[in-house]
Amino acid sequence: MMARSLSHLKGLFIEGCEEIERLILAKDQVSSSSSNGDTSLQPMSFPNLTEIVVIDCKNLSSLFPFGFAPVLPKLERLIVERNSKLEQVFELEEKAEVVAEEEMKFDKLLNLSLEELPGLIHFCPKGYHFVFPEMTQLKVRDCPKLTTVFFIDSQKFIHCKTKVPQLVEQEAVEESTTVSNVIFN
Repeated sequence: MMARSLSHLKGLFIEGCEEIERLILAKDQVSSSSSNGDTSLQPMSFPNLTEIVVIDCKNLSSLFPFGFAPVLPKLERLIVERNSKLEQVFELEEKAEVVAEEEMKFDKLLNLSLEELPGLIHFCPKGYHFVFPEMTQLKVRDCPKLTTVFFIDSQKFIHCKTKVPQLVEQEAVEESTTVSNVIFN
């Protein structure tokens, strides 16, 4: 019953959950938990979720398994702040291998904020290219290890790709463009 009611969820706000390590379990984690006798865990879909805010979850290491992106079709706002151990927003399963660059669109995402995430290494997995055609506000601040690059194309779409890590220190850059708010630093 609970899983069905979650399909109507529009907003998810999590703050100060010290013990949480992953927001959503990958399918393989769900099936291994089920084989151990825990039948309460099931892969979930959030077809109506428009807003996710995750703040001050000190042990959180990743938010979503990579394949979870398509089950967030209405996501408009993603705010991730002060999660000191967060390394990945979308976590690629270790067994997955990328042969050629793949593109994923977040058609409804308007606002993305990644702030004070000292352990964040990437937003999207290496070998993937995310496109945000409707994004109007992007804020990336105090993410010193971030290897994901955000850029704007000629159609004013925001894109992101994860680059190969380099040993060059990241410079603080603050930019504004015709997209209402783009801040990197």
